[in-house]
Amino acid sequence: MDFLGINKSAFYEYRNELISIGFNIFQKDGRFWIESDNERGNLLSNLLYFTEEEAYILSKTIDTIEGHSICVQKLKQKLVSFLNREKVVEAYLKKEKSAIVLSLNKAKSERKQVLLIDYSSGNSQTVRNRQVEPFEFKDDFNLVWAYDTELEENRQFKICRIGDIAETPFPWKFERMHHSMPVDVFRNTGELNKQVEFSMNLRAYNLLVEEYPLTERHITKLTKNKFVLKSAVAKYEGPARFVLGIAEDISLVGDDRFLEFVKKKIEKNKNLF
Repeated sequence: MDFLGINKSAFYEYRNELISIGFNIFQKDGRFWIESDNERGNLLSNLLYFTEEEAYILSKTIDTIEGHSICVQKLKQKLVSFLNREKVVEAYLKKEKSAIVLSLNKAKSERKQVLLIDYSSGNSQTVRNRQVEPFEFKDDFNLVWAYDTELEENRQFKICRIGDIAETPFPWKFERMHHSMPVDVFRNTGELNKQVEFSMNLRAYNLLVEEYPLTERHITKLTKNKFVLKSAVAKYEGPARFVLGIAEDISLVGDDRFLEFVKKKIEKNKNLF
């Protein structure tokens, strides 16, 4: 209560809320702590990792669980709480990922720099070593965000392009600079500083949410056969690829830069015919 600056009644409100969502609260000598229900209860969090899209799809099914018992309500609350956790789990990595990911995860945990041996860059079309500070995994551990000490910037590295990992004795020096970019609803990485907006019929809507489930959060239903997507994106390539692939069911609205981007794409591809 002293640390949080709250009174006794507020403390017990928080305590009761934690208990109501499934935590066990223990008390001894005026101290409180939380333990899991049992060791088996840890298996789910230790063995499973959900990408954002997987978590979104699973979360949509939670409310379809039938029943109103206390047990069912607790299950729903625990599932929601679990889906909000994003944690690199060593048990998962050992089963599903390579020694490279384990080495990166170790460097991340120990806050050490590592050398990416023979990293093949798609942007610069080069193969060379990179000394980096890995700090965040993405895309089901297929990508890692790391600070490139030579370029002095945060970069996203694909695990499949790393030849090997060499440990170094050097600790992180640029932790305050670590910053990963968000991923938009079309799975492009970067600052979400661009806007796209287009209307579509039911057929296009179904295809869109099947291919990119997170777009559903940004879609407004106007009629039974007309929907509008309006979303911030990192790049125009993803939404442009979708609308051009099903152009007969799409009507572009904006923004102006997106419309211009699509027009240029059409112009560049006239040589296909």
